[in-house]
Amino acid sequence: MILREVPWPRSRPPVTVEQWPTVPINVLFVCTTNLVRSPMAARLLDEVTGRRCVGRSAGLAREAPRRVTTRELAWAHVVVVMERWHEQEIRRYWPRHAGKVRVFGIPDAYDRGDGELDALLTDKIRALVGGLGGRA
Repeated sequence: MILREVPWPRSRPPVTVEQWPTVPINVLFVCTTNLVRSPMAARLLDEVTGRRCVGRSAGLAREAPRRVTTRELAWAHVVVVMERWHEQEIRRYWPRHAGKVRVFGIPDAYDRGDGELDALLTDKIRALVGGLGGRA
């Protein structure tokens, strides 16, 4: 059973449920400015999965230190966006990758180090990993 086929210029094979967690799942977390939510989610993914998933983060805003690119989207097996409008932007500019998108529904209302955000992201990441066939 294939989790998700990812178009990759170097003919990268898809990851199957049987291979996971021996083959890491690449997860790209996307928020607006890549300052709080998505970097925290990428860090928590490593903690929650024991590095069975590889997390990266990027932002959609011009001022984001690391912006969403076609290369980042192609790298990812799963793209997790924090808000519905992030999903709409990916569908608009990168329709080929729209099928990989999951929405966490976390608004831009948190500061760095916010314990509430940490707990919320941890719960959502556990649910995501469980839905991929792994155990967190």
